[in-house]
Amino acid sequence: MPTYRNKKKGILKFLVFILIILNFLVPMFLIGFNIEINFNYPNHYHDSVHPKTQGFSKNDYEPILNEEKQGLGSLNITDFIFNELGFNSSKSSDLTYYNQDLSEGALNMTYKGTEFIETTKIAQVDNINENITDYEKITVTLNETINVVYNNTSVNFLMYAPRLTPFLVTQLSVENNTTPIKPVTQGNYSIEKYDSIDFLVFNYKNYYKYNALNFTMHIIWEFNLTIDSWKLTQYTEENLIIEEEDQIISPRFNYQFNLIGHEYNKTEDDTFIKILADDLWVNLTVNLPDKELLGNHILKINFKNIVVDFLNSDKSVYTKALIRVNNTNFFIDFTANYIIRFVEPVDETWAIDRLVEDKDIRERIYFPTIISGPKHIYIKYVNILEETIGFDQVKSKTSLFGRFLSYIEINVTELEEDIRNSLIFHENATKRQGIKITLPYMINGEVCPFTFKYETDKDLRVIITDNINMPIIGLDVVIYYYGEKYGTYISKDNNQPIGPTITDENGEILVEYVPNGNYTIKIYDSITDELIMEAEVSAHVDTNYVATSIWHFPLWILTFGSINGIVIGLGFIIYKKQKISK
Repeated sequence: MPTYRNKKKGILKFLVFILIILNFLVPMFLIGFNIEINFNYPNHYHDSVHPKTQGFSKNDYEPILNEEKQGLGSLNITDFIFNELGFNSSKSSDLTYYNQDLSEGALNMTYKGTEFIETTKIAQVDNINENITDYEKITVTLNETINVVYNNTSVNFLMYAPRLTPFLVTQLSVENNTTPIKPVTQGNYSIEKYDSIDFLVFNYKNYYKYNALNFTMHIIWEFNLTIDSWKLTQYTEENLIIEEEDQIISPRFNYQFNLIGHEYNKTEDDTFIKILADDLWVNLTVNLPDKELLGNHILKINFKNIVVDFLNSDKSVYTKALIRVNNTNFFIDFTANYIIRFVEPVDETWAIDRLVEDKDIRERIYFPTIISGPKHIYIKYVNILEETIGFDQVKSKTSLFGRFLSYIEINVTELEEDIRNSLIFHENATKRQGIKITLPYMINGEVCPFTFKYETDKDLRVIITDNINMPIIGLDVVIYYYGEKYGTYISKDNNQPIGPTITDENGEILVEYVPNGNYTIKIYDSITDELIMEAEVSAHVDTNYVATSIWHFPLWILTFGSINGIVIGLGFIIYKKQKISK
């Protein structure tokens, strides 16, 4: 029969065995419980909306311009001076008797001058209004006056061709001392070609019905000046970089053109050749496109600055003095203010971001638009600094409207000195590379989408510790990318965040294949859902260490330590009792 003492020893041994078993099982249970409760997603994971991740197309966005074409406004001549006698004869054999009248003085024509009447049709180029037909000439109406004296002529007609060409007779009028000026019906005159040029042929004898007479002839005709090298270009040397959400940029433009006018000249063998009309002078007014929105004008003629006033109250440009056609180059420099905005960008990335292939191929979709500025002048050479995509990460680039899109590699630290003082980047700052994107050309009123497909080769690794730098297990961590929840789709309006991220036994979270750049993490208590702290981390750093200020002593350690204390205490008591019993 076992004695009472032996039973007591057996019970104490059994208790010690149970305590040892609990010493191992309880911590494992608590750890398992601590992990399990995190799968009941806390509130901070449930406040996102599932986005529409479908692609966009031309059905969603319409271009205003389908080609790189600037509006050029209009050119208008306000004065015109040319005083040179035209031609009244030809070597044609059909004109033998006519030429004899001229040589014998039976028919005498005296040139009195050419008077400018008006600009009939202005030169204009509009790249927006389809109802306006481009016209790269200026049509003016002129009145050329000829005095005619005839007596006993052999023929009943005269012929005359203005020196300027081309010409289009719109009206012939005559007058003399006894009759006032009145139009001549077309049945009494015609346009005939001799020696390859057009002549006005007037049947004056049929018109006046008697032989001895003198009269004055007014030829109302139209003449075209051609606009040569008429263009508007933007200067490229300016470094236009978008750095703010709504930013004013003021590019400088150059507007230039030449006026070309031709005349006929008669050679020694009585043939006609077309040459430049060097003795033609004009005054003109230039109505620049969107002229009321332009400033800082500089007018240059033949590369020389004009210091006199040349700007009207309505901001049209005029030539104060007569300008010689064919030998004058016109240049007008001016600036224009634009406000550029990116539609709903994710902060400094200027775009929305989405995962498109596997785990590491993402796409940036940019939606730049001009919300203020001229509506007929497009802009180019506008840049953004994309610090979160490396040059070697780019897989492809696409402009929705097929416009030219370019990018170059940049060292971000050279462009942003404050990064060198950043606590996040410190020594790694010099390793940061990005790209400078030159936007496609844009015009006010349209959204001009473009995309960059790129590969993500960074991992975001964060270790969270307590106040004594010991790792904390089981914390909920929510990751934000430039202010928006990080996930497979990131935008201001909608996003698709990744699932709960929980620190492991090393206090670590690891998110693979993330875009370059800075991240914000919010750390929550997994049980109370209380925000513990917010911290800045970076994908450019191999491992981000975040030390919390909370006093942390895990429950399983406390339990484990307590059980160990109890076991040791009971073991000591048993040892003492056994020693006394001996």
